[in-house]
Amino acid sequence: MKKFVSILLVIIMCLSYHFILVVHASTLDAKSDSAVMQEGKSTQARTDKPDNEAGAGAKDEADNKDDAASKDDAASGVSMSEVSLCIDNKNVYEGMQQAYTNGYQPVCANGNVTLVLPLISDGKLQQDKITASVDLGATDSSPFVFRSYEKEFNCKPEYINGTGETKDIFLVSFELTLSEKRVNGIYPVIINVTGKDENGIEVQKSFTNFVTVADGIDPNAAASGVADTTQAEETPTSAPVVLVDKSVINTDTVKAGEDFEVTVTLKNTSRQKSVQNLVATVNVPSADIELKNDSNTIFIGKIGTQKTTELTLKFHASKSTADGNYPIEIAMSYDDPKASTFSSTGSFVVTVEQPLDVKLTMPNIDKNVTAGDTIPLTFQVMNLGRSTVYNVRCDVTGDGLSQTKTAFIGNMESGTAGEGETNLFITTLEGKSQYGDTTGTVTLTYEDGFGNEQTQEFSFNTTINKMPDEASTGDEKKEKSASQWWISLAVIGGLIVLAGAVSGAYYMGRKKR
Repeated sequence: MKKFVSILLVIIMCLSYHFILVVHASTLDAKSDSAVMQEGKSTQARTDKPDNEAGAGAKDEADNKDDAASKDDAASGVSMSEVSLCIDNKNVYEGMQQAYTNGYQPVCANGNVTLVLPLISDGKLQQDKITASVDLGATDSSPFVFRSYEKEFNCKPEYINGTGETKDIFLVSFELTLSEKRVNGIYPVIINVTGKDENGIEVQKSFTNFVTVADGIDPNAAASGVADTTQAEETPTSAPVVLVDKSVINTDTVKAGEDFEVTVTLKNTSRQKSVQNLVATVNVPSADIELKNDSNTIFIGKIGTQKTTELTLKFHASKSTADGNYPIEIAMSYDDPKASTFSSTGSFVVTVEQPLDVKLTMPNIDKNVTAGDTIPLTFQVMNLGRSTVYNVRCDVTGDGLSQTKTAFIGNMESGTAGEGETNLFITTLEGKSQYGDTTGTVTLTYEDGFGNEQTQEFSFNTTINKMPDEASTGDEKKEKSASQWWISLAVIGGLIVLAGAVSGAYYMGRKKR
């Protein structure tokens, strides 16, 4: 019995061990299947990932890099600024031929590359300033002359689209010198920009431009080892010219002995080059015109392409300044963007007039005149000014007054006097009343050396009386004739008596003999 029980226990233990082995094997198979499925999913994910990245643009790549940098900075405990910089791709600025959105390309000319990068900040930066530097890439293949390209730029108004409209912007601009051994091709140029926001947190961003070199060595010739001895030809461009565009005087007439002010507009006529470090020198040839500014030289920092600037000049014309036109010259010296120095001259004219001082002495005209009378008049005129007056003349007008001619005196030198004569014929008044009071006007007219006419007027009062009656005039003539007849008769009688006395005396004398 004991032997039977022992055998049964052995059989039960064997069956239990077999059951445990089966369960363990099933568990291992399940884990193995799960691992295989997970590995398949991972493999599929790795297969799909390049396709996704290939469909992403450069902007996504830059954003991923920025996100990665942000995570790195966050992990290191560095604060990131909320201010960012971006390109104004809609407008054209000085040195640009087209906007970025229209395919802006840096300009290559005369062995230089002009690279312009208009940047906008979406937040406030310290001192409104950024620092920009240029990364030209590897030295062995670069077409550029390597030197330190780093400058500071301020946010300030800049002209846009060739108009007078401005926009506040960081106008980053570099002149890159090309190597004489440059090879034609397209080369990336990276501009690294840094600044600080108002919290002192650094703002950084890099911008890549591509420069096309087409005036250098043929890359095929360079690759074949054939030396290209022809030096890259520079495209000639015109030098900038600054001229006097216009001048405006603050008064209609410049009088001798007075101050006056002139606003002069200078214009850069170049469409391609700005000018800088301009020095304008004002020269006044006449000693009678004095410049009242503190200095005859004026400094102007910069004039953009086809832009203007104004000079305000103050002068004094001495009292002895004669009538005439006086030229005033402006000599200008300035640099172009490559620091080449140029010069130009301009001028404007100021017309100075002497104030005229002419005096008239009025003739004496009776307070009572009679219709039908003719009154001779003499006008005396004196020129007390410093210049000659021309075509001096006097005219008389008034109701019931008619001059027979103009009293013409002619030209009068400074400090001289002259006379003009005319006759004034007295007529009757207009209207119902033909006689009575009337007012006459004497007009003195003369001209300056420029033909400008000036007048002075003088008035006088007189009374026009009626002419004597014709009947009373006839009686007076008869009475006058009668009285003259008796006088004549008395004279004749006296002569007869005198003759008789003489004859009697003569007769008596002869009788005594």
